[in-house]
Amino acid sequence: MRADSTLSEAHVEGMHAGKTLTSATPLQHLDSRQMKQIGATTMADAVRSFAGVNLRDYGGAGGMKTVNVRGLGASHTAVSYDGIVVGNAQGGQIDLSRFLLSRLSHLSLQTAESDALLTTVREQGNATLLLQTDFAATRTIGLTGTLGLETGSFGLFHPSVSLTGQTSEAHAIGMMADFHYGKNDYPFLFRNGVATHKERRLNSRLRDTTVELNDRIDLGDHGTIASKAYFSNRNRQLPGPTIFYVQGNHERLHERQAFMQSRWTMQRTKWQAFAAAKVSWEESKYADEGGQYPGGALHQNYRQREAYGSGGVGRSWTHWQVALAADYAYADLASNLTTDSDVARHSLLSSVAVRWMPSRFTLTLRLVDAVLWNRSDGPSSARNLHHLSPSASMIWNCLTLPQAHLSVRAHYKDFFRPPTFNESYYYHLGSTSLRPERTRQIGMGGSLLWLPAEKWRLSVDANSYFNRIADKISAIPYNLFVWRMTNLGRVRAAGLDLVVQADWQVRPRHGLMLRGTYTLQSVRNRTQRGDASFGKQLAYVPTHSGTMALSWTNPWVNATLSLQACSMRWATNEHTESTETPGYGEWSLGLWRNITVGRHHITVGAHLLNILDRQYSIIRRYPMPGRAWKVSADWHF
Repeated sequence: MRADSTLSEAHVEGMHAGKTLTSATPLQHLDSRQMKQIGATTMADAVRSFAGVNLRDYGGAGGMKTVNVRGLGASHTAVSYDGIVVGNAQGGQIDLSRFLLSRLSHLSLQTAESDALLTTVREQGNATLLLQTDFAATRTIGLTGTLGLETGSFGLFHPSVSLTGQTSEAHAIGMMADFHYGKNDYPFLFRNGVATHKERRLNSRLRDTTVELNDRIDLGDHGTIASKAYFSNRNRQLPGPTIFYVQGNHERLHERQAFMQSRWTMQRTKWQAFAAAKVSWEESKYADEGGQYPGGALHQNYRQREAYGSGGVGRSWTHWQVALAADYAYADLASNLTTDSDVARHSLLSSVAVRWMPSRFTLTLRLVDAVLWNRSDGPSSARNLHHLSPSASMIWNCLTLPQAHLSVRAHYKDFFRPPTFNESYYYHLGSTSLRPERTRQIGMGGSLLWLPAEKWRLSVDANSYFNRIADKISAIPYNLFVWRMTNLGRVRAAGLDLVVQADWQVRPRHGLMLRGTYTLQSVRNRTQRGDASFGKQLAYVPTHSGTMALSWTNPWVNATLSLQACSMRWATNEHTESTETPGYGEWSLGLWRNITVGRHHITVGAHLLNILDRQYSIIRRYPMPGRAWKVSADWHF
């Protein structure tokens, strides 16, 4: 049992069973090499390659991207950045476009709950996306670094620098900075009945500057302290939906985010412990120019702050492990709107976990206790909450031969999601009487690693699940002009996640890799019999989706052919004919080569995206880019 995140344990090398194959709950993992092999150039590409994921993408480099895992909703998915979860009490959804794939060494998705027994309570939710940067993985003495430049279609310009100074075996400092610019004026086809004409995306520019400072101190037997300071300044133009030849829009969004975090971990023979702390600040300034507003423009400014602390301790015996952990967080939200109240929330989460490990069988029991106190300076405050969340998971390694590893797993989890600040207080929409969404999850599956010959490897990971969501928070019309949030929803989700990968070492320095994922999802509304949406698939949830990547590594130029595909979806829960969103398949080709000159390593790459220039939308009326290109060069020293 480890006190730190499961990221470092999830790495799979060579032909041995890794954490992905021995986790009691579904865990999917990619390192930087695998990201290249599947042709991922953005965070969205990498996340789509995970089975069970439904990514909402509003198009372009600056378009918002949120992830929905197993039909539970984006607010049920946490994002952990170098070991500490990113908070957002206002909307509850983390925009993945703020994180750049080029900074990461590892990316993992754990579903149901963390397989690590001792971890922060926030990572024990329904699903967590784990991001680990290059600095967290670097252990080379001396000065190392990377200078990178990426450019491409639609005005893409992205320089970056990363420096790490490992002053001794016990201390390292690092810095990462990048500037990301994209005009995002990509062409698309607009279809209005039988008429089709070409348009170009307008008001879609992105400017994003990010700086990180890192520090790591090894205290020997007393553990390790890893700290980070982060600042991001992002300016986006918001293009809006395309409606009847009109896409003229004057909306702007200026976001600034800053946080400082530190985490101490210690592991000895029988004892493990950790402590973590974080303070964060986030400001968003929205502006919309138009003659319908007094003064010619609408300005909405929001500021949210959070202070967070977590700690835990664990003890191991021969066949037993026990872990205790607790989190405390304070978050508040203020705005410049006279209709909004300044609101705050105190959260106290605690967990106790027990693991029994006789021979090849592992059983884990966990209980999470959550207490939330809400405060508002307005006429009413959201209700205080208290909830107990039990869970259980098991894995049986039924076959552990040198040529094969087979394991089967099962899990049950009861969890809840409290209403966000927007859902509780948003003007003419929020409701302070909302109850939390409650989820019950049952899942079972298995993993197979087969080595039929010295140069062959086949891995299969399949997981089925059934989820029930009660008190789902939904917006319904209060009158012709005002909608209110209320607990009316009940949702049933069932599905299958499948990941298959085959590796063949054709000859020395020549290898083929074929990786495919498939997701089957039935996520249906079961709120009220007789409603137009009863029994129908939820909006923007495809029944079938998947990815495929064929990669050839060689001494000359490595190549990857990849596919992302999705079946048709509906833009509304009622499935009216005009809201049908067609399915799509997007093919891409990537080439890259590693060049070594002395102690210097240069990686150059070129990608042709959406080769067939497929015109499609993930979100209705938000067209995705057609055919595009990217070239990149990274100098590692």
